[in-house]
Amino acid sequence: MPVISKINVLAQKNKMADQYETSRWGFWLVCILSMLWSGWSLLIKTYHDEASIVVYSVVDRPINYIYINGNIGNNASAFDGVSARAGGSTGPYRLEGDIVKIDWLLSVDMEQQEGQVYRSEPHTISLPMPKRKKGQNDLCVLFLPNNKPMVRWANSCAIEMADSIDPYRVGLTARGD
Repeated sequence: MPVISKINVLAQKNKMADQYETSRWGFWLVCILSMLWSGWSLLIKTYHDEASIVVYSVVDRPINYIYINGNIGNNASAFDGVSARAGGSTGPYRLEGDIVKIDWLLSVDMEQQEGQVYRSEPHTISLPMPKRKKGQNDLCVLFLPNNKPMVRWANSCAIEMADSIDPYRVGLTARGD
């Protein structure tokens, strides 16, 4: 009997050693695959498909909601003659396709509401999607008077849109003067 029990003990030890080897290889395989996936998503993919939406407005009325291809953008306050910045950016979103569909609600501020001059107006427009270069991760949307939005890709909307906003600013001359 003692010989059989020694054989059983050795067989159990071999099983445990095999299970340990298998689990160790499984652990390292999972670690290597995780590192490869992380490296691919951070370094190679470079988020070229995703972008933030940045909204500016030179309209004298606030814009309550903005949807770009079904993705919500930030609200924009009424243009005060100086600052066209809306209040940040939203995203990142996957913005694809050849068409940019923009839905927005042109709203009223308290002064306009008291005077009952304006009512809230929903608008929709479809524009061609501008060409995008690598590294351009901001979709800049500038709302111009007469409900004409302008859309462009940029590395930095604040820099890229300044030339388009400056003519609407009160008391500023053209750049370079």
